[in-house]
Amino acid sequence: MQKLDRIFSKLYCIFGAFVVICFGSYFIKLIISAEGTLPWIATTSAMSAVLIPFFFRHNLRALLKKAYVPLKGVMCAGMIFYAVTFLMLVGYIYLAPVADAESVDPETERVYLVFGARVKDTGPTATLAARLDEAILAMEADPTAICITTGGKGSNEPMPEGECMRDYMVSRGISSERIIVEDQAKNTLENIKFSTAIMENSGLSGREIICISSDTHIPRIRLMCNREGIEAEYIKAESPKKEFLFTTWVREHLSYAKMLIMGG
Repeated sequence: MQKLDRIFSKLYCIFGAFVVICFGSYFIKLIISAEGTLPWIATTSAMSAVLIPFFFRHNLRALLKKAYVPLKGVMCAGMIFYAVTFLMLVGYIYLAPVADAESVDPETERVYLVFGARVKDTGPTATLAARLDEAILAMEADPTAICITTGGKGSNEPMPEGECMRDYMVSRGISSERIIVEDQAKNTLENIKFSTAIMENSGLSGREIICISSDTHIPRIRLMCNREGIEAEYIKAESPKKEFLFTTWVREHLSYAKMLIMGG
């Protein structure tokens, strides 16, 4: 049992450090740019779950006695699972196949679904602008295409994301007649459901769907589309803020957990 305890202690230090680095960096990012209540709860809970047992390990050993080592093993397994799935997700983000915004079949009619992100008083954030720039390239290369800009108004936003996205695209030469605004969605699943409902109501349901979003977001969109029975292609925009890339991976991993638990 002592040998097993030492093995668990080493694993706890290695993978516990990884978990703390992940959620600690995301915690700092939340201080810089808040994202709501759930991310705060998730980050503080995860760090507490790792750090409290570490700093109070002697007290826990005395309290739990024979149950201490098995419990440490369970916690190690949980942290290893987190690390492995995190790395698998990062690999999938950059290895998953995507389309090219400028290489389209002119014989096929399409609808481009552009997924929203936070907007400010000055307009789209850099992340959202990167998505819109890809959409503009696609629309310029595909003159019969229609675009749906999807995203509602968050509590910290001056206007619905969909409206801001349309204005940005129009200011860069895309006709407003080719853009449909969806301005009610609050999350990725609603982006998909509300946009496809618009397609059905507008007589566009027979068109090919191409989803445009950030490279880190596309795998989750693909998973949700598959789950909803929606066939689509995908164009990814590179994340512009490389300094926040690691925390974006952490956020995406949390989003998958939320999707599995809450279904959205």
